Amino acid sequence: MGDTAGTSFVGDGFTTFSEEHAQGQLLPRIVDVALALAEEVLVADPGSRLTGADLLRRAALVRDAVVAHHAGTGREPQSVPVAVLRGHDAGAVAALVGVIAAGHPAVVLDPTTPAVRLRHYVEAAGASLVVSDAARRATAAEVAATVVDPDRDPQRDRPDHVEAAAALLATPAAPDDVAVIVYTSGSTGAPKGVACDHRSILHDTWVSSEGTGAYPAGSVVAHLLPMAFSAGVTPTLGGLLAGARLELFDPRRRPVTELASFLAEVGADVLLASPAILRGVIASLGPAGRLPGLKTVTMAGETVHGAELAAVRRAVGPECVVRNRYGSTETWLMTEYPISGDDEAPEGATPVGWAVPGARLQVELEDGTRLDEGTGRVVLTSRWLGGRYWNAPEKTAEVFSDNPDGSRTFRTSDVGTLGADGCLRLLGRSDHSVKIRGLLVEPGEIDALLFSQPDVREALVVGRPSPRTGRTALVAYVVPDGPRPQASAVRAVVRANLPSHMVPEHVVFLDALPRTERGKLDRSALPEPPRSSAPFEVPRSSWEEIVYEQFCAVLELEDLSVHDDFFELGGDSLAAEALVSRIEALGVPGVQGIGTSRLAEAPTVASFAVAVRSTNRNTRPTLVPLRTEGRGRPLFLVAGAGSAALALRTLAQRLTPGFPVLGLQANGLENRALPDWSVERIARRHVATVREQQPDGPYRIAGHSLGGLVALEMAQQLRRAGQDVELLAIVDSFPPNPALAPVPQYENTLAKVKEGASLALTGIKAHAGLGHYVRFFRQGNFLQRRYTTDVYPGRTLVVVASEDVDAGARRQWEPHLSGEFRVVEVPGEHMSILRDPRVAEPAALLSRWLLGEENLDEVVVDVRDTANGAELAER
Repeated sequence: MGDTAGTSFVGDGFTTFSEEHAQGQLLPRIVDVALALAEEVLVADPGSRLTGADLLRRAALVRDAVVAHHAGTGREPQSVPVAVLRGHDAGAVAALVGVIAAGHPAVVLDPTTPAVRLRHYVEAAGASLVVSDAARRATAAEVAATVVDPDRDPQRDRPDHVEAAAALLATPAAPDDVAVIVYTSGSTGAPKGVACDHRSILHDTWVSSEGTGAYPAGSVVAHLLPMAFSAGVTPTLGGLLAGARLELFDPRRRPVTELASFLAEVGADVLLASPAILRGVIASLGPAGRLPGLKTVTMAGETVHGAELAAVRRAVGPECVVRNRYGSTETWLMTEYPISGDDEAPEGATPVGWAVPGARLQVELEDGTRLDEGTGRVVLTSRWLGGRYWNAPEKTAEVFSDNPDGSRTFRTSDVGTLGADGCLRLLGRSDHSVKIRGLLVEPGEIDALLFSQPDVREALVVGRPSPRTGRTALVAYVVPDGPRPQASAVRAVVRANLPSHMVPEHVVFLDALPRTERGKLDRSALPEPPRSSAPFEVPRSSWEEIVYEQFCAVLELEDLSVHDDFFELGGDSLAAEALVSRIEALGVPGVQGIGTSRLAEAPTVASFAVAVRSTNRNTRPTLVPLRTEGRGRPLFLVAGAGSAALALRTLAQRLTPGFPVLGLQANGLENRALPDWSVERIARRHVATVREQQPDGPYRIAGHSLGGLVALEMAQQLRRAGQDVELLAIVDSFPPNPALAPVPQYENTLAKVKEGASLALTGIKAHAGLGHYVRFFRQGNFLQRRYTTDVYPGRTLVVVASEDVDAGARRQWEPHLSGEFRVVEVPGEHMSILRDPRVAEPAALLSRWLLGEENLDEVVVDVRDTANGAELAER
């Protein structure tokens, strides 16, 4: 351990972060900044805002809890990692600081990863304690022996922030002590933990912020990257060290359509995001959309092509510097390729740029020769490299080496070309690793999982790049051992055990894996995965060609048949909204006000091209058929605020068969009309639509989010009209208690006034891109906070997404229900329970409730094959 004698943590200011700070350790600098900015917001998420003083107090509580748990064990804190399992929120930042302050290496866990996988990380690290919160306590209990939630008791006295600062400095660390352990994928089926010391993190902060000018002190950083990965944990600590404000936005919980307004609301001048997220944002903005106010956009993790770079530059304007970066968990940031002003954008794959200050790049040939120019395996040398593999000295020695001058060298697995000017272009991986959605994947880890399944004889997973876009998808080649399993079953096994980005996009069944004459796997002989079972046909008219191009752009496919189903190709409700927005933006006469309902009815290029030019407009634009098959009474599904009914299509398709499912959405959302300005009015309009389809009860009604409240009000109105409501299902909705509904936060009064003005224009003034849906979303939240009703006496099912941050409030339905009701929790978050794979359990619950079953504790996972479909059709 080091000595911090003489360290000052006075709160009257802090010096600009410099390279010399990298000689120390993290906590004195973080404390300095937090004391200097005691009254200023340092970290914020949609639900909380932590000033420097708040951060010190909350981190000190975490530190005290961790120290108390390990007291008397006799073990050095450095040898005992502590896990952190929270969401992408301010509390996670405080927990990370608190664990490091206790002297223990922190292992940040990703809450979207299956518990079995998280337990593997915890066991590999040797941790027995996890710091969590109420929303994730059950998962935390599955992965570690002990769970600590320092915020569990809100009445607990919090220390004075100056005392908290002193407590955070009570366990000094040496610069080469391990601060965090970040797990990466392993080629042998076992993940590798990279142990990162204080010195390397401090230097990376200087390089990423001041050394390159990306986010100096005073910046407002929109932070979208998961903290469990190196790309997310470094800016988390870096923002605190540099004196920037972190504004946390979780793109896995919130649609990217909200990002543009979020950036404006928080006044962000720096955006940290993956290329995949940026693609979604640019698509949501439309061709003329802009992201004003940004000074820097940084992206890393996968190849960025010239066309994509040009689109980003158009959106951010010439004043913003766009930085394409390259790094690894073992090295942190290695290179940067900045483009600003009128700099000419490169064609094809964008270079990853020049070595950052303090680093030297070389390429290594197959014979081990290292060159300062040429093509080969990329090698980095720096005196700031401190990484090593946790408890794996043999693996460390394979890629790290110490040099006589005190520097260290790391041999990456990337192959690149280093130009005479020192600029690096990446060509691929020296092994078989691939990057999926910006995250490194070792396919061998997926192979190992599939090999362990009793119905699989052999398996091989590879990445297949698209010839046009260069983007990579995972393909699993499987040799069954006996009857061939379903492709969905193969994917389900992977999804249950590994993170979502490791789930193969395609599954190909073979009689045997191809091999060379020497018996080695012949990867070059693997067949291409089939795209679709529909007959392949190219566009047959200029109009079909235009629609075809928009399908390809939204689905990010190189080609498809005009008969391929949009949803079978991976399209979801957000992609559908983007498609409709793009089609309408073309300005073709007669092609306006399409609505996603038209895509639900005509999901192929051929049928959609005809449908959007049809003069027969939908007389009920609030009604969207989600499933037309079946003879039973229909189920009416009400969409949430700002959401097209198409968002409920996957849920509808997963319900047990035998009856139609009809979606309901807000008036004006996808037609030219003024919106309804109360939950009661929305419900009245929907009741009229419902009774046109089904004049008399009994009725089956369900709704998601705000749609749950609308469904409740519909049930109330139908009952008052003397009609029978057989079933009301409420899917992850706040109760009709305005005190429980979230209240929007504004930077200042002007921002609040602007928001009010924008809200008043909902459905009246056109908005670029998908901003129209965002306005309806905000309008729906406004209505939600003003709705109350009488206690409902009918039969009701309430489904709550257990992993959502608002799960606690959404559970509190009991005071509002007096009849037979059940409140059941399902894994997932607010939006993820509408999509695969999380949608299976809500669909099974709803199917059972429709059948009148009382026992909902064990649900059928694959409801599409349930034997009760015929019975339900007769009811």
